[in-house]
Amino acid sequence: MRRGDDGAKEPGVKACRQRVVLAAVFLVSAATARQAFGENHPFGSHPLTYTSAAMFPSQATQIERDQAVRDFYDLWKQRYLTEACSGGRFVVSASVDRGNLTVSEAHGYGMLIAVLMAGHDPDAHAIFDGMYAYFREHPTATHDRLMSWYQRRSCLDANGRDSATDGDLDIAYALLLADRQWGSCGAVDYAGEAAAMLAQLADGDFAPGPAPYPLLGDWVSQDEPAYYAAARTSDFMPGHLRAFATVDPTGPWQAAIDREYAVVAAIQSTYSPATGLLPDFVLDPAGVPAPAGPDFLEASTDGTYSYNACRSPCRLGVDYLVTGDSRAKTAVDRISNWFAAEAAGDPSTIGAGYALDGTPNPGTDYSSMAFVAPLAVAAMAGGAGQAWLDALWNRVTEVPVDAEGYYENTLKLLSLIALSGNWWTPELVATGACTPPGNALCTGGGYIPSALVKIAGAEAPAGDERIKLRASLFFPEPAAAAGSLAEGAQIRIEDDGTGTSLFDLSTATVAVPGETSAACDPHDRWKVRADKAVYVNKSGSIDWPGCTPGSARGLAKLVLRRRSSRDVDVKLVTRATTLPQSSGTLRITFVLGDTAADGDTGACAISAPITCSQHGRSLRCLRP
Repeated sequence: MRRGDDGAKEPGVKACRQRVVLAAVFLVSAATARQAFGENHPFGSHPLTYTSAAMFPSQATQIERDQAVRDFYDLWKQRYLTEACSGGRFVVSASVDRGNLTVSEAHGYGMLIAVLMAGHDPDAHAIFDGMYAYFREHPTATHDRLMSWYQRRSCLDANGRDSATDGDLDIAYALLLADRQWGSCGAVDYAGEAAAMLAQLADGDFAPGPAPYPLLGDWVSQDEPAYYAAARTSDFMPGHLRAFATVDPTGPWQAAIDREYAVVAAIQSTYSPATGLLPDFVLDPAGVPAPAGPDFLEASTDGTYSYNACRSPCRLGVDYLVTGDSRAKTAVDRISNWFAAEAAGDPSTIGAGYALDGTPNPGTDYSSMAFVAPLAVAAMAGGAGQAWLDALWNRVTEVPVDAEGYYENTLKLLSLIALSGNWWTPELVATGACTPPGNALCTGGGYIPSALVKIAGAEAPAGDERIKLRASLFFPEPAAAAGSLAEGAQIRIEDDGTGTSLFDLSTATVAVPGETSAACDPHDRWKVRADKAVYVNKSGSIDWPGCTPGSARGLAKLVLRRRSSRDVDVKLVTRATTLPQSSGTLRITFVLGDTAADGDTGACAISAPITCSQHGRSLRCLRP
């Protein structure tokens, strides 16, 4: 099998990188449909102090550096972060070719960015959980916790259901960061998921033995020795492996760190002594390392410093920043010193690919953030001096987002996070508190990513208000919604400003009973068929055995339909009922089940605050 992890990277194909059902409707995107999560290490808090010798751009204050990251993140998010493949899921739109939606490399980047930008972006937790769910829904053919590397716009896997190691490494590392950021007591057990993933990383993405190294993906085997005895230098992520070793001390991680630095030193000493440049692919990483030849896997530039290896200065640079490892400093200083001299202090002259002796690759006489931004992280090690780092900062921050594509801008954002002092690693920061998100009805549950609603008759006189609601419930972990749909339900619509309950059928009042519960009337019952359950109330009473008239609060019909293991659609219709006046902002909570335990165990979902407006005698609720 021959294919790269994210499409062609030759300079000639640079373009592949750039690239009312009811009378009233409200659409709440899953990024907005979030709870109020608390971050332990919000962006800008700088929870980790870099090694004392690290340098920062001198022309920008810490406040200015942080703001530069916030500003660029907002642009990046608007351009590349997409809710896709059903409500609640998120991907980074890579579009590496005409039919592509995303690749695992981009997904790993997105999960890292979401957890590191939490605190600036109030939607970060919901985005992260949605990306986690998408990752779990796209496993490889042989490992259910490694990600299939390529999806079409149809959301189907393509080009082989195989992993690409860099995406898997970033996803596993992001899960460990998430455990430190939010704790693992919510909808997703991040720590447990990371531990399970590490076992599969070791099995599928790393070569065994005394000198372990990252394989190209779980698609290679010893039956294909040419590919088995090879690695991408951009998959050398010693900082990630240190975090993995803390969680899994018996794994290959520490030995792999030593092997990666040995390979880097061997290549730089033997093949690029003047430049320090690394090739995209290296052969025999467990023995005597050497650059790959042309067209080894992806392009004629496979043995040169091209669109894979350009990431290495950042990967190795962040390891130096957080640990001070002298091997990292030696490696990145060699690269920094050569580029500073070659560019004569002007980063705008850096091209988009070089042979290991420093000769520009053909057709690379253009500037690319994929090459410039990672060099700025390497420059923080200080080898080429303050003026070079300052020049790189100026260049990175002056190039607009419109000038380049997904790959360049994403590497730029990750580099800016490190440049601003906001990179951190899970094993070196405090664990922090873990408060299960939610409210009195719903603890650690999912999200309501979309809904359609109308409250008719909302003006005086009171008593003839009618609700029509359609909503989608999204559960990052499918186990939360795995039970029967006819086990009862709870729904609360409340005024988010005052906390007043407008409509409440829950354990705080009386819930919609399950199909095995006693009913106030034989006509009040559930109708159940595969993946669909319909509750009909004819009597207007629901509080058996009291059967108080009006206790159903006007509920006429509730329809639940399971679209997937993580998605349940809801439709609710009421007869005329009496609702309190609203301040104009609502929140919805829905629980699958009629007991408090159902909400306490996460079989529930909560919407974001929803802004409403008056239209005649109807209240229309719209996403702000």
